[in-house]
Amino acid sequence: MTTSTCLHRCCLVLLTTCLLTACTTRSAPTSASMLAEAEAVHRSKPDSVKTYEDLLRAAVRLAEQEHDGLTCARAYLLLSAQLQWTDEDEAIALATKGQQALQQVAPAALSVHETEMLNALQRDLTLTMAGLYEQKGELSLARTLYKQCLWHPACRNVALGHLANLCLSENDAAGALELARQMTLSDSDTTDVEARVILANCYLQCDSLEQARQIYTHLASLHNRKTRYVAQRHLTEIAIRQRELAALPALLDSTFSSAESVFFEALQQKEVYFRATLEQERRAEHLAYRQRLTLWALCGVTVLAVMAVLFLAALTRHRRQIHAQRLREEQRERELAEERLQQQEQKIHLLQRLILDKSEVLQRLRAEGDSKKQLSRKDWQEVEQMLDSVTDGFVRRLRTSHPGFSEEDIQLCMLTRMNLSNQVISNIYLITVSAVKHRKLKLKKDGFGEYDPERPLDSVLLQI
Repeated sequence: MTTSTCLHRCCLVLLTTCLLTACTTRSAPTSASMLAEAEAVHRSKPDSVKTYEDLLRAAVRLAEQEHDGLTCARAYLLLSAQLQWTDEDEAIALATKGQQALQQVAPAALSVHETEMLNALQRDLTLTMAGLYEQKGELSLARTLYKQCLWHPACRNVALGHLANLCLSENDAAGALELARQMTLSDSDTTDVEARVILANCYLQCDSLEQARQIYTHLASLHNRKTRYVAQRHLTEIAIRQRELAALPALLDSTFSSAESVFFEALQQKEVYFRATLEQERRAEHLAYRQRLTLWALCGVTVLAVMAVLFLAALTRHRRQIHAQRLREEQRERELAEERLQQQEQKIHLLQRLILDKSEVLQRLRAEGDSKKQLSRKDWQEVEQMLDSVTDGFVRRLRTSHPGFSEEDIQLCMLTRMNLSNQVISNIYLITVSAVKHRKLKLKKDGFGEYDPERPLDSVLLQI
């Protein structure tokens, strides 16, 4: 290749770069347009989490350069809400920056629409900060901020709901129910879902099971998968508490189906997020590489010797970056594999619990507990086989680790491991509940050597 040809090609590259720079300068985005693009992406593609976060951060940078306090505060608010479940500290810092951006806005220079937007942002930032402090466990500060939001009709229901949840966390079911009843519920089937869930939870905590069942039945008919799962799970709990054994299998089936749907939906969203992150990093790496090649070409037009040195240095650096990138990708793949394994183990554990609750032997134990029928040797063998199959050989390990246990000790451990109540165990053995508690206490002390009164036999058996 001749020198004139190289010079000609470098001139073409330089001319193209200048044209692209001029076009970019003429069509430079503003903070408002960047924020609108981020919101449009979030509405059309909710799974594009990484793209949404990057657009919001770009909108923040542009708004700070433009000194646009309203746009900057709104971008901080959306970014804080996006990060509240992954990085609490950063979410709080972003919400604080949003409040600081609003303090720099002069209300006198705003129009009526901008004043309304300012008030809405102040309200939403206060509500977001309260939620973040509640999530971190700083309940007194969260309660103070929620009470400030009670004066805003747009967020009154949300504030009342969170205050009710705080009461429930402190075992104040009556106070939570009083707050929940102050909510203004809409007649629409799709609005105020969170308020209805909180009200139903309060009724459930206060043992108003029929009122709670009515609300949960309504919520179970909605299209949102998470709402249906929560409602069906509580309906199952109500059926168990009211001993409605005939309806329990169908409720368990529907609950497991909803849980599986929610689980796989979350898994798909997380996989899309990681794929988007990897793809964005690859594009950034490719763009950086092209920019370096352009720089080397322009430098090569000036002097061939400098171009050769820069090319060799860049080639070495590029190889190191590719090697480092390959190591990072391998590390990410290992992390993804470990996370999928953990999620699969959680699913298997949930399946084991459902199988245990729905098995024929356990149903017979719960159904015949009040009739005071003793179990036959064959029944005990079936219970042992079933428990070993879903707990990876619990009874077998128990017999091996404690060979001195009698058969009655083994049977009591099996019943306790299956989470049967003391009343059901007393009916099986035809003894009083106090006698069952005494047997458990004696077995815990003499058999396992555990003298901590705060640690029940159930926790000891889980360590086997």
